[in-house]
Amino acid sequence: MSRLITKLKLLLFKLSPHLALALGVEFPLKSENRLFLEHQIFDLLNARFKQQGARASCLFLGTDKRSWHYPQRLDADFFTMDIEPKKAIYGHRGHHTIGSASTLLQYYSPRSFDVIIANGLIGFGMNQQQDCEALLAGTHALLKENGLLVLGYNDGTEFVNFKVRDSKHYKLFQEFVPNHQTLDRSQYEFGDHTFVFLTPIH
Repeated sequence: MSRLITKLKLLLFKLSPHLALALGVEFPLKSENRLFLEHQIFDLLNARFKQQGARASCLFLGTDKRSWHYPQRLDADFFTMDIEPKKAIYGHRGHHTIGSASTLLQYYSPRSFDVIIANGLIGFGMNQQQDCEALLAGTHALLKENGLLVLGYNDGTEFVNFKVRDSKHYKLFQEFVPNHQTLDRSQYEFGDHTFVFLTPIH
């Protein structure tokens, strides 16, 4: 029965993602790290956004059926990007770009975002060292002076042949401890998936 419901939801997205949005359709089967993102991290981000004088801007890299509703969860001008044209239906209507996260400056202006979320790219498509370097360099260029990069990645040997923290452009950032509710560390691990909070060094 659950598989049938999922198929019906996917069909609805193909027919009309905007209708799916209006109906509040979600795909509830989520991993521990995805729930961490949607609850603890989103709560942190919304708290930061409320403290800002001007409307905040947020870029979410990589879209799929699990993330289509995120624009309604975060109180910011929300932009999405994915390299796969077929995933555009899960992007934010009017604010979605089809393109590569390794060439961000081709699509966005420097220092235009308060927050960038890059989750599930490294280890799932961006698997070469140069991809990681390009992603880090691009996000650094796009973040405002007091911006925040939420980086979620898998760099185990079964995914990639390098370590994210050893990347040259990782040094463009410093790790950040949010000190918000239960978030008292800069890094959280969920099996082979890691989240790290980073602020750019300008």
